[in-house]
Amino acid sequence: MIDIIRHGFIFVVVFLGNSLAQADTIMLGEEVQSGDLWRYEIRLDVRGKMIVQRDGKTEALPIKAQGEHHFVERVHAPDASGGIGMVLRHYLQARSQSENAGEKTERDLAPNRRLIVAKRSTQGTLHFSPNGPLTQEELELVAEHFDTLCLPTLLPNRELREGDTWEVAAAAVQHACLFEGLIKHDLQGKLEKITSDTAEFSLQGTAEGIEYGAHAKLTITARGEYSRKTGRITRLTWEQTDSRQQGPASPATEIHAKVVLTRTPLEQEPKELAAEVRNSIPTQEKELPLAWTQLRYHDPLGGFAFTYGRNWHIVGRTRDHLVMRWLERGEFIGQATITRWKKADPGQHTSPADFKQTLQRLPNWQPEQVLADGTIPTDSGRWLYRITARGHQDGLPVIQSFYLLAGPQGDQVAITFIIPQNQAARAGTQDLELVNAIRFPARIP
Repeated sequence: MIDIIRHGFIFVVVFLGNSLAQADTIMLGEEVQSGDLWRYEIRLDVRGKMIVQRDGKTEALPIKAQGEHHFVERVHAPDASGGIGMVLRHYLQARSQSENAGEKTERDLAPNRRLIVAKRSTQGTLHFSPNGPLTQEELELVAEHFDTLCLPTLLPNRELREGDTWEVAAAAVQHACLFEGLIKHDLQGKLEKITSDTAEFSLQGTAEGIEYGAHAKLTITARGEYSRKTGRITRLTWEQTDSRQQGPASPATEIHAKVVLTRTPLEQEPKELAAEVRNSIPTQEKELPLAWTQLRYHDPLGGFAFTYGRNWHIVGRTRDHLVMRWLERGEFIGQATITRWKKADPGQHTSPADFKQTLQRLPNWQPEQVLADGTIPTDSGRWLYRITARGHQDGLPVIQSFYLLAGPQGDQVAITFIIPQNQAARAGTQDLELVNAIRFPARIP
């Protein structure tokens, strides 16, 4: 009898010990499946300063911004690493307010651009709308909030006990930090607490990388909540202190950003993401219509509009000027300036002689050799003139092309392209393609 009691006691102890041991560990990972449905709410708060040079002096100008994004999402396919490869989203809300050096800006997503595809590509995450080209501001709204495709890859996908740590995968760090290229990182995760329903984890460390050709260094502190029922991250608070050097398309900045993300599973598929919507979207990047991956620009005064490739970045604008820079994987290739020109009578245009006379007054431009001079055939009743010369601008060896484009009703713009001479071989026909895309006065749907 005593032996039976003793053996029974041993069995209970072993059973309870095994149960406690199982409760002390958790498989911390996500199994991504096609058809997963989620609702996201993301809030962003940014504070910091922009560092600029004026009159030989360094100035720090205040920056602050807030963003709010609500969207429903359907996973179309996992990627090769087990993360999320492609999703279809419908934005219920996507807006931001910012104040840079006292200048206030508000952004919102156009009603006909709320359907967005986010897809992993060889150059990061590609965002586009099947309804047509986005503006640069719309692209920034949907592409520069926290990259939710990286959420599964932040986790180690293995059994952990409280206090266990892991090194976050380099690809996850690159996407979470929105880097075009990752230089190095030491971001580490830690399982902080296990309860019957959830697991709490933290992420901490630094990361260095390149974005738009500028070097950036981030210090990151984040905390997340993982649902044991769904096997998914349901909440993440991500804070980063961000120091960025000046780049070819962006100023130097020092900022602190905080992102609060909540993720809720959906029981029913939203009609905006239904089969008839998603079945019309190619899964291969090479099959995408060009218009989906291009960007669009509308002159605020309604004078002209055009679409352009994403290697061009708008870096400045005034009432009469638009300045764009051409970058290839962060490297500066050239610059384009589109200038509103005086309107002519219908069917008329400024003469080449008058246009050349204006060019002679350009400051700090010393032409040395004319490479091209004459009209170029174009379409839609337009007239196009170009003069290209090799010379020095502000002492630097460059090639400049000056275009004058006139529409059938006398609308005119001048377009100046400047390319360093050592980049001339890479220029190709990028300038002419951009010029030929301009329409008067046109709206792009």
